[in-house]
Amino acid sequence: MADRAEFLQKVRHRTQRGRYKPTNAPDVAWTPKDEPRHSPQVEDPPARFLEELEALGGHGVRVASVDEARDHVLSVVRERGANLLVRWDVEELEALGVDEPLGRAGVGVAVWRDLEDFREVAGKADVGLSTAAWAVAETGTLVLEGGPGMGRSVTLLPPTYVAVVRVDQILRTVPEAIEKYSGGPLPANVCFHTGPSRSGDIEMSLFVGMHGPGDVHVILVG
Repeated sequence: MADRAEFLQKVRHRTQRGRYKPTNAPDVAWTPKDEPRHSPQVEDPPARFLEELEALGGHGVRVASVDEARDHVLSVVRERGANLLVRWDVEELEALGVDEPLGRAGVGVAVWRDLEDFREVAGKADVGLSTAAWAVAETGTLVLEGGPGMGRSVTLLPPTYVAVVRVDQILRTVPEAIEKYSGGPLPANVCFHTGPSRSGDIEMSLFVGMHGPGDVHVILVG
């Protein structure tokens, strides 16, 4: 019952009228097929990605090295007062090396492998950490692929979500991202995540963090 009461309290908190305001995100996600594949106005993809992400209510930063990326992840975890982080089981995050310093700080780390109940662990986590296959500059979108060690719950259930992406994984436009999946075998799933979760299906009011993380951070490396 305590969990149910806590859940309902979170819903009441997030749905307070006037608490959240619509963003000024550009309506350019879906362009006609005859539009040019490369948008000439995206001259600096990393800068444009961060600009669009901030417009959506997300938080972005560009760092020069993996060490700086690790420090930024630790900073987000510390600022949110997190007790548990769940992350994908991928080489990039092993190299990032957040497990040991988080452990020393008393923060638990659950890796998406050999968990008895994946969704229960992800549901209890304060922070989810993943990489991304691609990032789209013109919309501030992350393209996430599913596969072994890369559970979707990590990116959906924790209230704070952090993604670490190399600068060379940034594409200029959505059509460029879609083109990556044409004519070949597809991953188990491909998801386009654009900023914090939001819903406007209740009285046409926009709520952030209703069906997924309301606190989204993207760290660009390179």
